[in-house]
Amino acid sequence: METHDAALFLARLAAVDLLWPSHRHLPAETAEHAAVRVVSLLGPEASWWTNHDVGCGAVNGLTPLFDSLLAGTNGEHFALALQIADD
Repeated sequence: METHDAALFLARLAAVDLLWPSHRHLPAETAEHAAVRVVSLLGPEASWWTNHDVGCGAVNGLTPLFDSLLAGTNGEHFALALQIADD
C-alpha cells in the first residue's frame, strides 16, 4: 500500500465497523486526525501492508472471522491496526 493511501485506510478502520458500517467507532474527523498523525510519525519513506486488495476489493483473511489489517514500519518503529468482527 502506498503511504498516501495508508492514512485513508487507517481512518476507515478506526471509524467504521466491519459488519455494521452505519455504526461508528469514532467520528470521521477524529479518526482522520489520528490516522494522519500515525502515518506522519513513521514518515514518507515508511512501508505499508494490508490484507485488502484495494483494486479488486478482495480480502486475504488473517482469521476465520472478518478482519482488516494495516501494518507499517519505517525500519525502526512499527504501527499495526487490526479490526476483527464476529458474525
